[in-house]
Amino acid sequence: RQDDLFYAQMTVKETLMFAARLRLPRSVPLALKEAKVDALLDQLSLTKAADTKVGDAKLRGISGGERKRLSIACELIGDPSVLFLDEPTSGLDSFQAERLVEVLGDLARKHGKTVVMVIHQPSQKVFESFDDLLLVSEGRVCSSGPVAGVKGFFKKGGMPVPSGTSAQ
Repeated sequence: RQDDLFYAQMTVKETLMFAARLRLPRSVPLALKEAKVDALLDQLSLTKAADTKVGDAKLRGISGGERKRLSIACELIGDPSVLFLDEPTSGLDSFQAERLVEVLGDLARKHGKTVVMVIHQPSQKVFESFDDLLLVSEGRVCSSGPVAGVKGFFKKGGMPVPSGTSAQ
């Protein structure tokens, strides 16, 4: 599926508590689960939406950006060291896409997570926020390494990058 499955009638906080109760061992006290949920709400900038119903096509609820961050928060309940995200910015406007990538960058820098994302057409601002890049074409690796090196890769291949594009 391309969409996350949430209960439309539950709030953001209820959704995270549900995930915490499912994913964390019974030995973890409810108070600690609630503390973890509150920390994730803060970490992923969902505090203002905590009491908002998630919603669906029939029930107005949280925004697309909030939905993506809620999905990530549900995965973070189990405290993984690595996050793999497939097109996390798809369907988001440029502001929401930039905000989501900023949050993911904070997870990497401030919380020691490794974040691996597949993004097909990042904006220049989103592209500039990446640390490393693995460039794949037709299933083959073309280039890998720090983002700063991609401009040289294209220039070496006879394809200088025009100014104002994502690889600048």
